[in-house]
Amino acid sequence: MIELLEILIISIVQGIGEFLPISSSGHLAVTEHLFQRFGQPLTGSETDFIKLEILLHLGTLVAVLIVFRQRIIDLLKKDFRLIPLLIIGTLPAVVVGLLVKKFAPWIETNLYIISICFAVTGILLIRSRNTDGEKTCSTMTWFDALVIGTMQAIAILPGLSRSGSTIVAGLFRKLRRDEAAVFSFLLAIPVIGGGGILELKGLLKSNAESNSLAVHLLLIGMLVSCVVGIVSLVWLLDWLKKGQLWYFAVWLFIMCPLTLALAIFPLQKTLPEKPNTPSILSAEHNLPTRSQENQLSVQKSTSIPSSEILSQNNVVTQQTDSLTAAIENATESGRENMSQEDAQREYEAILAEEAAKEQAAIAEEQKRIPLVDEPDKLIPLDPKDRIWITPDGRSVIILGRVVLREGFLELLACRIGTKEHESIISVRVKPFLIHAALLAVGAEAGKPVQQTPQFVPPSGDEIEIIVRWNDQDGHRKEVFAQEWVWDAGNSKEDSKKAMSTHWVFTGSMQYKDESGANHYIADESGELFGLSNFVGAILDVPIKSSADNAELLFACFTERIPEHGTPLTLILTPVKNKTRE
Repeated sequence: MIELLEILIISIVQGIGEFLPISSSGHLAVTEHLFQRFGQPLTGSETDFIKLEILLHLGTLVAVLIVFRQRIIDLLKKDFRLIPLLIIGTLPAVVVGLLVKKFAPWIETNLYIISICFAVTGILLIRSRNTDGEKTCSTMTWFDALVIGTMQAIAILPGLSRSGSTIVAGLFRKLRRDEAAVFSFLLAIPVIGGGGILELKGLLKSNAESNSLAVHLLLIGMLVSCVVGIVSLVWLLDWLKKGQLWYFAVWLFIMCPLTLALAIFPLQKTLPEKPNTPSILSAEHNLPTRSQENQLSVQKSTSIPSSEILSQNNVVTQQTDSLTAAIENATESGRENMSQEDAQREYEAILAEEAAKEQAAIAEEQKRIPLVDEPDKLIPLDPKDRIWITPDGRSVIILGRVVLREGFLELLACRIGTKEHESIISVRVKPFLIHAALLAVGAEAGKPVQQTPQFVPPSGDEIEIIVRWNDQDGHRKEVFAQEWVWDAGNSKEDSKKAMSTHWVFTGSMQYKDESGANHYIADESGELFGLSNFVGAILDVPIKSSADNAELLFACFTERIPEHGTPLTLILTPVKNKTRE
């Protein structure tokens, strides 16, 4: 949930930046990065930020209506000629805004673009220093309106001030300073209002979150942005009359190198501390109670897992499995009241048995041969993990197994012993090796999903995933991995359609622990090839998905998936390699 202090800061930045020619979108993006820089990333869900953004824009819209109330009344009563000019001026912003929202939402938070646009806005303000004209809103032409509207459309770039660009465009078209400001802010009414409606439409399509913002906090943000907006607007009009609009260029020329510095020196991403490993057997208790058994079951499903039986990260999961088995054996044999020593011995025996099974499974895996032509020519990356690069250096080969055939999905593939209840495939390969192998075949990693303050989809090189296996008759089968995933969000049970979305190489993120050591998230979470926008996934889908069970978009295409436990060969190929000479 977004805190009150954060709301106040964001509301003030919005109220000032929306009207002063310094760009509210650019300053909001910089504010977010500064929060993260000093170790206090903005809290709250994506839904929280959408709600807040809508209310802040409505607050600044109310500010425009208050300051220009008389001109708006005149517009509705007698100055009808201005209405078609406002429509002409609005159309370019509508078209460009929709295109950017759909195809390039990442632009809104790109600090390099913001830095350049700060400088461009400053230059525009300097160029307009001695510019003035004689035209009014009543005498301007449709071409004047189109030029100003086009500048408003270009100003969708963060850091390029909407108010500054449109006022300067009006001045260059020989409008009086005060009239240029009037047309600029009348033009803002449909843009701000329309943008709020679009965001509200998207919000209504999503499910409300349990920790969503309280109404009083939203109203506080709206009120602050409105009051600050009125003050800023009155201040701007006063400076504009005096020909002092270019003064704001000084601030923008200061912000330009500061923003560039934030872009050049990226922030260190951090994660919450890992939970302490719980005590498995207490000296004061022989065996857990039924409620404690339930807690162990929860721990089992949420602990940090690993593929190696002796791996440090697998201790909690392995011990929990073994202790649960010991509890079940004792209950079935009527020995619930066995001594502490007997319970400990039984627990250790089960742990040793499971370790032996694990070692046997690893040995069996080592004997498997990938289903490729001339497997002896594959280039191995690790003597233990089953991962190779093809001799031509174009593809990565991984071995895996089918672990799920029914139900909704968060992942296509996970590391063995992790999210096998939400993944079709599990593999016994260290995730960082998959990352390294993709880099070795020429794939370029992009960025994982960003959820707040606004959604930015995962990015990176497109990766084709082919799955091969032998059927019960020994015949080789091969499909694109998408064929095993039912697009439950866009097709019905009686007319199933396979997933059409591709995967991109986002590369899993790293974080530092208290000792300063780096950790690769995918190594600990086991999230390999995602379907639900995980920051830890190596591959992810470049669309807005969800890890919320109520909003999962993809499910198993059961009819097409072979039997549980079927050995698989996965072939990962950067799409650009398929067209490379």
